[in-house]
Amino acid sequence: MTDDLISSSTAKARLVVTMPPTPSKLSSALEQDIASNYVTFTRTTDAFTHIAASAAQRLIIMIPFIDRVGADWALDLFEQTPALERILILRDAGQLTSCGKAGARLQNAVSRVIDYGGTDAEQETFHAKIVLADGVMAYVGSANLLRRSKTTNLECGILLEGPAVHSVKVLTEAVIRMADGSKI
Repeated sequence: MTDDLISSSTAKARLVVTMPPTPSKLSSALEQDIASNYVTFTRTTDAFTHIAASAAQRLIIMIPFIDRVGADWALDLFEQTPALERILILRDAGQLTSCGKAGARLQNAVSRVIDYGGTDAEQETFHAKIVLADGVMAYVGSANLLRRSKTTNLECGILLEGPAVHSVKVLTEAVIRMADGSKI
């Protein structure tokens, strides 16, 4: 890792969270820490919406797990983005079928769905959660496209802007090339 990327004045990072509904043990613990009054947590839904709205050419959502609520959530993001290319990468694209009408609408809204891993436990797959706009802004974190990730679970991630996003772009481009059958 080079020092210029670590200390770049153009790189920005924000903590992104989904908080458990209040009252919760976590909210009580945060209230006891005076430092929590001086920090800002960006909500996961807000970060995803910001990334989608910022994409001009390509929006990539690479998240392994999806349910009906998550399909509606992703559909909202793909419908909001001005990006022409809209890519959804899932661990098993068959999950869209179990999402019912929401899954079908989502499938129609994207340029393509990439199935990276499928249901075979022996096959290479992924657990990463990435939302990427044009290689200039990215979320990297723990949130899946699931009801609990959107509303209930403590989820944490980082919203990145600037030079640090390049490595996220390189990784997602490799996944897309792999899906295309290109030699890597």
